[in-house]
Amino acid sequence: MSAAANYEWERIASISELEGTDRVSVIVDDTPALLIQDKDSLYVVEDVCTHDGQPLTDGEIVDGSIECPRHGAQFDIATGAVRCMPATEPIRVFDVENRDGEIYSRPRSEEAEQSTEAPAASSGSATASAAPAEASEAAPAPTGSSNPFLQAPGEGDMLEALKAVIDPELFVNIVDLGLVYDITKAENDVTVTMTLTSPACPAGPQIVSQARSAIEKLPGVNTAEIKLTMSPPWTPEMMTDDARDQLGIF
Repeated sequence: MSAAANYEWERIASISELEGTDRVSVIVDDTPALLIQDKDSLYVVEDVCTHDGQPLTDGEIVDGSIECPRHGAQFDIATGAVRCMPATEPIRVFDVENRDGEIYSRPRSEEAEQSTEAPAASSGSATASAAPAEASEAAPAPTGSSNPFLQAPGEGDMLEALKAVIDPELFVNIVDLGLVYDITKAENDVTVTMTLTSPACPAGPQIVSQARSAIEKLPGVNTAEIKLTMSPPWTPEMMTDDARDQLGIF
């Protein structure tokens, strides 16, 4: 039985409330949300931008995405996935049904959310997904260590690891570009505060994902959190001399 079966459907609105508009503010499972009608389909998403907590109520809806009116982050209204920076975390989405003009909704199951956040993981063959338990138990351990007695590396080592993350537009690593602002440790957990060359950088999700992976691969690191900030905004003056040489800036 899926986790969604534990949630009860609740009436949130009637289809008549959507006449003349493409969205209605509703409450689902005590959570402020938006009921959205787009191209004859209904969607329910949490009414909050994961970047800064700004409501999405007045955001423009284009090509299946809703845009945060404050900083321009965009989210897929069907899956909640991030489509545009500066947000890096998806928004919550809910199941929705139209029952003879009455709209019902409930929290989406964790399994469904994971499948929409990571579609590549569900695109394998049935044979692969049904691999025997023995095979998964014999899989190699991740590079990062969960050993609580193994300390996370120093800041210098982590900066070196982050140099493997290359901005795909400028072809310079994020450290020499000056995008990394701060690195902090709490035992075996690491937080990297960084920025992007622009709030709407299309490569933002890729850079954030690679930065997190680079840190979590280091021995002694359990988890890595990447916090994006646009304050202070990035400027070319933040680049190292090596980056300037690579870009031909003298």
